[in-house]
Amino acid sequence: MINAKIIYNTLLESESLSELVDSDSIFDSYPSTIEVFPCICFLDAKQKDIEYADNQHQFENCSVEVHIFTKSLEDYPTTSEIGIEIAKVFNADLWTMTESKEVPDVDDDVRHRVMEFNKGVFVSC
Repeated sequence: MINAKIIYNTLLESESLSELVDSDSIFDSYPSTIEVFPCICFLDAKQKDIEYADNQHQFENCSVEVHIFTKSLEDYPTTSEIGIEIAKVFNADLWTMTESKEVPDVDDDVRHRVMEFNKGVFVSC
């Protein structure tokens, strides 16, 4: 198993993303409460071995879940605007987006989008 957060944490420093979301509002875990909007949470979704050689696994398929929270008020970027920038950053690093969907939220003013990205990663033994 590898630490996938090391791979995708550098993607969080994208200049185009920082124009939409303050770096203090980007987390690599799910916060207990979200108080500042917009907010992005990156979570390890799953990892699995996908290729072996000499009884050692060589590649892992890493999945990252991205949760975007924003307000539906006029001064806030939409989840789609933020999602487009996230997709550009991940696609440039050869991650494949496998899901992007709006999720219902109990608060009428909060919009929530979930995206998932996959990438095959070489494991150094």
